[in-house]
Amino acid sequence: MTRLWISASMMGALLLAACGDSEPRPSQPSVNGAETPAPPPEQALASAGWSLIASGEGVALRLEGDNDLIAAVACMRDPAALRAETDRFQPIMSEDRFTVGVGGEAYALAADLQADRAKGVEASGDTPADLLDRLAAGGEIAFNYGAQNLGPFPAISPADRDAFVAGCREAVD
Repeated sequence: MTRLWISASMMGALLLAACGDSEPRPSQPSVNGAETPAPPPEQALASAGWSLIASGEGVALRLEGDNDLIAAVACMRDPAALRAETDRFQPIMSEDRFTVGVGGEAYALAADLQADRAKGVEASGDTPADLLDRLAAGGEIAFNYGAQNLGPFPAISPADRDAFVAGCREAVD
């Protein structure tokens, strides 16, 4: 029994040593230094605003900032589908569930792991009628993909929200 205890203690010490950091860590930049740290994601979201885009292909809401697509939700025609995309998520080849949250309810879409994108993830699926009802009621939008979360996003202007919901209902019918 003593031998087992010693072996377990030695294994624990070896594991802790193996997990330790032997490389020196670079010092954090000074607050007064010349480098300005990137704003936290919450600040980028707070300063961004939604844009409504309508075309023969459908209607979309896009939230852009810092030279990338923070979020987009679109109702596509021919075939009718709900599409969501963001440049902020990293693709996970073993994960195809992309969730759009609206007004506290989660709606699952299928991530397109073969999409021709420079960065980010896009997903699509059927457009649930209650998603549009929740959005029309002013529900907040958020995204989830694997362990990655984004949102809730800034509020959509009532005029853009109403036009988007009307365009989506037209695309679905």
